[in-house]
Amino acid sequence: MLKIESLLRLTRADEYLKVLFLVFPLIFLISPQNLFTYKSIVIFLANLFLTAFSYTFNDIEDAEDDYHDTVKRARNTITSKELTKNQSYSFSLLLLFTGLILLYFISPIVFILGLVLALIGFLYSWKPVRLKAIPIIDLISHVVFLGALQFLVTYLAFRSLDLLVIPFLMIIIPYSLMNQISGELTDFKVDKTTKINNTVQKFGEFNLKWTLAILSVIVVAGFSVLIFTMPPENGIISLLITLAIGVMAFFRLHAIISKL
Repeated sequence: MLKIESLLRLTRADEYLKVLFLVFPLIFLISPQNLFTYKSIVIFLANLFLTAFSYTFNDIEDAEDDYHDTVKRARNTITSKELTKNQSYSFSLLLLFTGLILLYFISPIVFILGLVLALIGFLYSWKPVRLKAIPIIDLISHVVFLGALQFLVTYLAFRSLDLLVIPFLMIIIPYSLMNQISGELTDFKVDKTTKINNTVQKFGEFNLKWTLAILSVIVVAGFSVLIFTMPPENGIISLLITLAIGVMAFFRLHAIISKL
């Protein structure tokens, strides 16, 4: 039981599980007739397993670096000696293959997108490449695999690619970007100690508040476009869902900006 608890903690699910539940209102907005189908559950679980793989693999690769931070040392079940690296690698592969198998049964296109998502997530953390330690590339890669691709996997499982993706991406891309900047700000000291040369380390002097303010404006614009493009037959419910997501996004953005 102790090993199972340690493996679950390695996924850091508490950091993203609540956000992933937004998959269900997203499905309602893009294809309401499919909300209460098996496909919705499969897509949610696939997103969950692939996200868990990305976080788990990141903690495995970061184990030596996390040792330099007392909080991360206690959180990381490898540095705390609860799990070995081999156990953790095996678990991360199980998460990866489970997520991809689920997508395989949805459609070829979402399976391919899932493969790309997993590959970028792997390269983001894998030490010989470590995209997270390359200025600008760290932000782009994070936005792509923990933002745009997660969304497109869900979108294309229920609907063909069309112009409705634009307002969604106007929300998701800046939001993912702000989350990454927030994470780099939080990890500033340990990243400096371990010589992870990410965007905030490289360009720490740029005006982050103005950057986040501009991104916030794009998010608001995306929500505005989304509200006015909702089909009338689901107008009230769609409006309420969109506004609810907007309120949650606002409080998250406020929390990020307040760190500065």
